[in-house]
Amino acid sequence: MGTHPSLLFKPSEKMRDLQLLEEIEKNPRVSQRELSHKFGIALGVTNACIKRMARRGLIRLKGFPPRRIAYYITPKGFVEKANLTLRFFSYNIRHYAEMKKQISKKLLEMQNSGVKRIAFYGVSDEMEVAYITLQGLNMELVGVLEENAPIEKKKVFDHDVYHLKEIRHLNPDAILITSINDREKKMKKLLEINELDGIRIESL
Repeated sequence: MGTHPSLLFKPSEKMRDLQLLEEIEKNPRVSQRELSHKFGIALGVTNACIKRMARRGLIRLKGFPPRRIAYYITPKGFVEKANLTLRFFSYNIRHYAEMKKQISKKLLEMQNSGVKRIAFYGVSDEMEVAYITLQGLNMELVGVLEENAPIEKKKVFDHDVYHLKEIRHLNPDAILITSINDREKKMKKLLEINELDGIRIESL
């Protein structure tokens, strides 16, 4: 029986192990406090991770004055690091493929329903995939929206980034929220605007 894809790699846990191993390889004398600060995790969590990796034989600890500890990756640890790197790469490939599939389906549905002019709301990795996917469809990207667009226009994929208040200026048939992590927040922002009559709102 094959392993379920979701069990192959747990980014929150396994990625932390990989990050710690990479940092220890670069700087064996790095302190747990420095590791905690660098990766934004509690000192107690960092300590628990270090102890767990030591118990598994992935790293060994060596004391040096004054009252400091150096961490050295063992041969077993280097094998684990290589495996984690490969699994993380594989996870990213699968994640990208699934994301592209979902975005392609959404954009095709919008095109088939008559959308010709589309605006993306939310600069993100998902937006980049949506932009690439859009190239094969019969829809025009009229602009990119953000709630905190700069006064001086910046460009994303050669398209200006506009403030939400400039939606009518773009005259889109539809707005696609292209940031999955905060789509509910962005949907709420859109619903607070009084100039959306006739503009379709979709999200990934």
